[in-house]
Amino acid sequence: MRFPGPSRLCQVLLLFGAASLPALLNSAQAADYYVDPTGTNTYPTVQSAVDAVSGQSEFDRGNIFIAPGRYHELVTVNKPYISFIGTGDSAAATTITFSRIPSGFGLGPVVDIQFGATAFMARNLTFENSLPDRNLSPGLAVSSNADRVIFDNVRLLGYQDTFFVDGMSRQYFRDSFVTGDADFIFGNATAVFDHCTIESTDFGYVTASSTRRSTANGFVFLDCSLVPGRDRNSSGDDNTAAGPSSVFLGRPWFWWDPGTMSSVIFIRTKMGSHIKSAGWDPWNDPGVPGANSSADRDPLTRFSEFGSMDLTGSLLADKNGDGTPNGRVAWTDPMTEEQAANYTLEHIFGPVSFWDSTTQPQASGTVYESQGDPWNPMAQLAFLPTEPGAPSQARNISTRLKAQTGDKVLIAGFILTGDSPRQVLLRGIGPSLEKADIDDPLNDPVLELRSADGTRIAFNNSWRYSQEAAIIATGIAPSDDHEAAILATLAPGSYTAIVRGRHDMSGVALAEVYDLSESSSGQLANISTRGFIDQGEEVMIAGFILAGGSGSSKVVLRGIGPSLAAAGIADALEDPTLELHDGNGIAIAFNDNWRDAQESEIAATGLSPVDDREAAIVASLPPGPYTAVLAGRSGGVGIGLVEVYKIGF
Repeated sequence: MRFPGPSRLCQVLLLFGAASLPALLNSAQAADYYVDPTGTNTYPTVQSAVDAVSGQSEFDRGNIFIAPGRYHELVTVNKPYISFIGTGDSAAATTITFSRIPSGFGLGPVVDIQFGATAFMARNLTFENSLPDRNLSPGLAVSSNADRVIFDNVRLLGYQDTFFVDGMSRQYFRDSFVTGDADFIFGNATAVFDHCTIESTDFGYVTASSTRRSTANGFVFLDCSLVPGRDRNSSGDDNTAAGPSSVFLGRPWFWWDPGTMSSVIFIRTKMGSHIKSAGWDPWNDPGVPGANSSADRDPLTRFSEFGSMDLTGSLLADKNGDGTPNGRVAWTDPMTEEQAANYTLEHIFGPVSFWDSTTQPQASGTVYESQGDPWNPMAQLAFLPTEPGAPSQARNISTRLKAQTGDKVLIAGFILTGDSPRQVLLRGIGPSLEKADIDDPLNDPVLELRSADGTRIAFNNSWRYSQEAAIIATGIAPSDDHEAAILATLAPGSYTAIVRGRHDMSGVALAEVYDLSESSSGQLANISTRGFIDQGEEVMIAGFILAGGSGSSKVVLRGIGPSLAAAGIADALEDPTLELHDGNGIAIAFNDNWRDAQESEIAATGLSPVDDREAAIVASLPPGPYTAVLAGRSGGVGIGLVEVYKIGF
């Protein structure tokens, strides 16, 4: 076999990897914001921290960490990509509260998440309007009009009109608690309540949806619990409670508007005895236009449920088997089991073309309008930290690709930073990939380790032939004896690992580098892997694990192709695309041409690709495993380079 010279291989990797090391070392990570009236170098109020946030982006958020306590203030958020994170041991430990009566024609929320607050997120805290319950006035805890809002483990406390979700936006609520009375969840947003507890403290209504006919879905409750409760304060409140058969699931706000079709769906929801058997109220109140003409709201509404249960988990009686419990109003819309299965986050927040008369109960008859590009809230949640802390470090980097011959072998470059040597384990994996359902694995991989100047430091064919005991002691020895491994203690600098097949074999292989050192004075900084990108499953997949810290780490990912030609590489990938996935395989971000998005953020890192057709992503990521997928646009093939840099050490 004639193998390309080591100096040329390392020059390529240095050109696109280690040569950028000064830029990595000098790039600062975005600062977090801390609210604690008793602390130093912190903000005394939540609003002052919001006002201070600047320079944030979708993948480098303005995270505001709020110390435990009660913050008596009104808060307005009108900037995108801001997060509120309570640092107490529960959501109840950190509360933003105010006793607010609306004035004029406004709703007067305590926390106002305005239209400009795109992708706002909150975790582990409470929003409260402490206005006493006397049935005199609305008392909103939160008004949320921004798109792609997420609440995770959040409590919303109020009475009349607790929570306004509007703006024809998309919002997601997970493991949260909402309490109130008098249709206390209301608005026209597409809002999913996932494993939430909804408490009623008086007779009334849980929801008042005003979904537009051109919007595919309104409120969707998945695996939630509707429970009875009572007023929280014995003094000041009117001491009401939700008695048996006293609360409707909802009523159709603005049903008299021809552009409205109120939509509320309950799937696998537990319901207490306070829920009326009729389920839905037609909003036939005096003064409502046409109120006395009919109590039939079909087809002016989509009110439907499937798999409803009592609080013990027993299904409610459903004699027709149509998903509608016995006793519901006649204009409730039946739901089939197949339709109920469609209500997933992927579909609710995905392409609007999915929804029609076959996929949902009673389509509106109006062509649905998109609310924006498909949104994956679980992917967005990957950028929401749980607590402040030091940035995590890369503990493992790996790349999977079909290793061929000549220039098309698997070539992985990595950088070690710091001021002292670090112990690393390199692995060349092939045969055991078959157990992971990988077709055409490399049957006998060979692994080389080279320094920055191309000098070969170590070589291995089968891992048991040398260093067997030491490799076993690491706990991550390869599972197949034909696979290769090298254990080495390396000084800070740049290195290259080369995986190829013995005797000119080819097949899918995995090149891995594990940082075994516990010292935080240095780290495994980046991987730059070159290889031949083919179609189908034979794209390049670079994985990395962030660990060892509680805070987010800023990373830059690059997909390089056209500019490789300048380094003498023939058959370079002409138009690379790059996709970032979290540990669940969920796509977090995608880029084709780096100037299309995040141009200023990428330029600020000093790592802008040379060619506009090349791809790049900047993201601040919490600890966990991630993968970057490099492919050719429209099935293009050729030699490409994927790079993952961790910056702001």
